[in-house]
Amino acid sequence: MESPYAGAVDDNVAYARRCLKDCALRGESAQASHLLLTQVLDDTKPDERALGIALGLAWRSVAAYSVFYTDRGWSNGMRAALDSAILENRPFKLRAFGRVQFPSRFFLPLNIYEAVDRTKAPAHA
Repeated sequence: MESPYAGAVDDNVAYARRCLKDCALRGESAQASHLLLTQVLDDTKPDERALGIALGLAWRSVAAYSVFYTDRGWSNGMRAALDSAILENRPFKLRAFGRVQFPSRFFLPLNIYEAVDRTKAPAHA
């Protein structure tokens, strides 16, 4: 599960938790390295940030797909994860609680619009 972390960290953590719950309500066992690893790695130190990103991306080898939540825009880490998914031809979905935002990039694959997931998570009882 990909969402922004750096910048407005408190707001982004709250958003990431909402995204993680959305995944859970869909029956997805999402991995959110930016919530877990930032508890032990310092995201402000470039070497520890790079390690956290690499460890998070390593999980993709066992994931069915990546999910990008875009309400708060695209962080550099999210863009790197998208670039990697596109290069590796790995499946991904784009989600938002509002309107999906696309990354500001010059080249995007034509099928990126097919990745928009417009389904809603079931309401939690």
